[in-house]
Amino acid sequence: MVIVPATTGQMGILPGHVPTIAELKPGLLSVHEGNDVKKYFISSGFAFVHSNSYADILAVEAVPLDRIDPAQVQKGLSEFTQKLNSASSDLDKAEAQIGVDVHSALNSALTG
Repeated sequence: MVIVPATTGQMGILPGHVPTIAELKPGLLSVHEGNDVKKYFISSGFAFVHSNSYADILAVEAVPLDRIDPAQVQKGLSEFTQKLNSASSDLDKAEAQIGVDVHSALNSALTG
């Protein structure tokens, strides 16, 4: 089973899943094989579930969760929050908001 962070919520994919396309948001992707679970943080992308029970996960970035430094995540979240609070243009606000969203999702993946 694979669990992906779709924009509509967490989506579990099992054999026989209905064919679908889902947009992915920043969050935790987990791959379950028996008792083994591999966890990755993905920044965004798409999941394509095919009628033959195969799924393609296309992620802009995918990093094993155990390779992410929690201190760097907190630092980034603080920096982007500060940028968001001081942003003067719409572009600066949008860029800072993306940074806050991604670092918040990273933090949730690490603590959840």
